[in-house]
Amino acid sequence: MKFASLMGAAAVLAVSGAYAATSYDGNGQVPQQFVLSGKAADRLHDHISINLATAEKLAAACEAIAKKNNSQVVVVVLDPQGLPVLLRRMDGEGHVQINATQQKALTALRTRAPSRVLNNRNVEDPFTNQNMSGYGLTTQEGGLPIIVNGQLIGAIGVGGIPPVERNATYGEEMCARDALEAVIGPQPALLPDLAAERRTRPQGAGGGAGRAGNGAPNR
Repeated sequence: MKFASLMGAAAVLAVSGAYAATSYDGNGQVPQQFVLSGKAADRLHDHISINLATAEKLAAACEAIAKKNNSQVVVVVLDPQGLPVLLRRMDGEGHVQINATQQKALTALRTRAPSRVLNNRNVEDPFTNQNMSGYGLTTQEGGLPIIVNGQLIGAIGVGGIPPVERNATYGEEMCARDALEAVIGPQPALLPDLAAERRTRPQGAGGGAGRAGNGAPNR
């Protein structure tokens, strides 16, 4: 786990417990169905990168979820080096949505953690967005690392869902998680959405100045 530098000790313990019995656990031996193999792997000297077939299945699963919600998405899948394996956008998605989705995937890849970690951190410290941009990271949710049997094989970013179309069971991070579960297997429980909790908290409850709006908007 790489969460220690991003979250408090209590949060780290809670997240670690949630990761039991998921695809994150294992000895690092990844089934060949998910990664490069044969001549392609030999040519790149790379036997742990997510393959195109798996990336296409992830995109198809997320797009199916979007269609059920009368919505649309952008899906980006990266290999462990940050190179694009797949970028797919549904009709109506443009440059901003595509760029934001790429940033989410890169953030999940580079931090080895959901981009929600920095999204939540930005709620508590609005300078996070500015500070992380210097490292090429985003504070937008919607990016998840792709880990199989304890081995990172890539990352997925999902974006382009208009805020008005999101609800308690459908959103960018949830679409990414549900696609991973459909294609790869059980995933960790999603982290809490601190920004949403703060928006719904009764005014004056729990202290804090409510400075959560300074980060980059989700795309």
